[in-house]
Amino acid sequence: MIRAILSPFLLLPVLLAACLAPADLPPRQGSAVIERPDLLPLSTLLAQGTDGPNAPRLTDSTEDRAAALRARAARLRGPVIAQGERQRLVDSEGRIR
Repeated sequence: MIRAILSPFLLLPVLLAACLAPADLPPRQGSAVIERPDLLPLSTLLAQGTDGPNAPRLTDSTEDRAAALRARAARLRGPVIAQGERQRLVDSEGRIR
């Protein structure tokens, strides 16, 4: 019930703002014309092959890409902190408190 009463009051400012003329502002001082990049044919982009050092080539086989992903997953399963550094942190725990 309250929602039905308040909705005209909330809608009225929006409708009035829509009727206003846009502000007559001067152009910005630092605005520069931005050049758009040239469109390249897809064959040129595919010939470049990589998008970065870790991006797979589109010409690689699915099995090679899957093997690379499995190897990366195995590396990520390892410890985050090296064993020597971990032991140093554990040993210094008593001194911190």
